Amino acid sequence: MEFLKRNALDFLDYAKLLLNDGKYNLAMFSLEQALQLGLKYYLSSLTGSFPKTHDVVELLKKVVELTNNAKLSQVLSSEIPTLDLLKQAYIASRYLPVDYDKGAVERALKLVEAVLGELGIP
Repeated sequence: MEFLKRNALDFLDYAKLLLNDGKYNLAMFSLEQALQLGLKYYLSSLTGSFPKTHDVVELLKKVVELTNNAKLSQVLSSEIPTLDLLKQAYIASRYLPVDYDKGAVERALKLVEAVLGELGIP
């Protein structure tokens, strides 16, 4: 499942490029993909598989449930608005007339980097 990790990191890099280019909708979508794939990679390394969902909140809850990781539990409780934006970006940034602002994308980037870092995905 190493491809999930590689793809997560590639989406993270792509999100940074899109953010710098002012393409905030696609940057948010790429951040969602980075987080989703990173969480699925981590879950597959723990259990041999991962839930068949795109919901990053549910995936993060599953990681916390399996690991009792205090930092990730804190992210779940304190960063739910940003997590919800990322969750919605899976559909909204591609199919709906939604606009994310630069600050929201920057907050999402910090959150995704923090979660991936906590999972040991550089």
